[in-house]
Amino acid sequence: MDSRTHVELARRLLSLCNADDRLSVVSLFPQIDRWPHTLHRMYAHTVFKAHTISEIGLNVLAYDSWTDTENVYEVTRFQEEKERLLTYLPEQSLPAGLGQGQREAILMSYISHIYLDTYNQPAQPFAPLSVYCAGQWHLWEQLGDFRRTLYTTQVIDALRADLFADRFWADLPAISATALIQAMLKLMCEHSLGKISENVIPDVLNALSLTPCLPTELDTATAFLHGFEDILNRVHVKHLVGKPRSYAPIPAAELAVA
Repeated sequence: MDSRTHVELARRLLSLCNADDRLSVVSLFPQIDRWPHTLHRMYAHTVFKAHTISEIGLNVLAYDSWTDTENVYEVTRFQEEKERLLTYLPEQSLPAGLGQGQREAILMSYISHIYLDTYNQPAQPFAPLSVYCAGQWHLWEQLGDFRRTLYTTQVIDALRADLFADRFWADLPAISATALIQAMLKLMCEHSLGKISENVIPDVLNALSLTPCLPTELDTATAFLHGFEDILNRVHVKHLVGKPRSYAPIPAAELAVA
């Protein structure tokens, strides 16, 4: 999806776990691999890089002179993207120290980007441990050739508005960030046409230094995300299937950033 949709979803998820909604900007951090184009969704779009890249990004956004000689590519890309990323924060800046004590929420915001990107095109969320892809295969069968319409016209704005105006968002349960992470990992496995086993999940949680949530918490988080996916599938079909729509093309300079 586009940047605004990533941020808005992250804000909604952060509210479920009572975390600072400014951490929603972390949902855009996987976008550092948009340049060079050959890396797009092939470098930072993996759950195994969530901790390292999130830490670098938060520091670059908070401190003008922050650097890390061991991760020059990531620091350079965040410096290049800093101005754009900060436009998604109401304060247009990220206070130093934001995120301390909210490690799970930071990781959740990052992973939400990879999870939502399964609606764009096949993703490799567990690379390099598992190289197989997750994606919305059955939805894409209904949509056909949808990507140009979605990302070069006002369809994405209408779709997003419908998605977040749904009454589904009116009364939501409290869900921990770890449970949301684990549920997103579970669903990405489910969206792999049987190619990715849920056996990868313990390895991911261990790599992120997360303790697995209780089964009841996972059930609640999974049910919530299933409800979210039902709505997202429905609005995709509503706006992308059927008669051509009269949405005006968006000027090239304003095209959605996915």
